[in-house]
Amino acid sequence: MLKMGLQVAVAIGLPLLVGTFGGSAVDGRLGSSPWGLLVGIFLGLVVGALALFGILRAYLSQPLGMPSDKARAAGRKWQGEIAEQERRRESGEEDPDR
Repeated sequence: MLKMGLQVAVAIGLPLLVGTFGGSAVDGRLGSSPWGLLVGIFLGLVVGALALFGILRAYLSQPLGMPSDKARAAGRKWQGEIAEQERRRESGEEDPDR
């Protein structure tokens, strides 16, 4: 999960930084302040959003892994606890308000 978080941070942050500094440089050369900066930020956000879309698309297209034996055992234990709780509730051994 940390790997995906880093990918998202880079995919959004890098285009935004490049757009900001690029737009500022355009403003410095052409004297069109603040339009170059605003356009650069906007383009950076668009490129970042497209990169984020690509990352999410790749992440969601991965098949889910099979549950491990440990997860299966935990699920069976949980189901057993629920069944025992239901049995106690139906037999009157357990206080229903608890």
